[in-house]
Amino acid sequence: MLTNKIQRLLVVFIWAICCASAAAAAPAAKAPPALLEQVQRLSELLRDGYAVLYPDATMVQQVTVSKGQQWALVAFSVEGYGGGNNHRQYFAVFSMEPDQSGVTFYSLLDVMRIGGKGWRSVVKLNAKVIGQAKNGATLISLDGLEVTTGDAPNFPSKKITISLLFKDGRLIEQN
Repeated sequence: MLTNKIQRLLVVFIWAICCASAAAAAPAAKAPPALLEQVQRLSELLRDGYAVLYPDATMVQQVTVSKGQQWALVAFSVEGYGGGNNHRQYFAVFSMEPDQSGVTFYSLLDVMRIGGKGWRSVVKLNAKVIGQAKNGATLISLDGLEVTTGDAPNFPSKKITISLLFKDGRLIEQN
């Protein structure tokens, strides 16, 4: 009986360490409140009746694309689909432009699903952006992790690069 209690405590301790190290590896970026409001609104459209935005997993990167145009790149998670432990990770591109009073306004350009349980995830947003390729598109590369056969559904291990193309107002994944 004592051995079972010790085993359970050991399992809980190891689980707590794993969760703490995962949280430390992917700190949420500080995002402007106006941008977070836009992400919250977007998540309302992408969720079902159970799922909610997980704000601590929201990552933001501001980049300059061609001709000085500013974008805010956002990776965010919506969790609890179907009332369970299902989540989806999305990538959104917002333009950044000042309104009449000079305050930055964020307009959604496009959003797409980039990860989720049993598939892949972006743990740290460090996008590489190449503006205006020969075909007039913007190339975006994201470092990610993909679930392999031996991985638990929420713990991908294989390093990958997710290549996206922003062309004609749409994000398209390149294979």
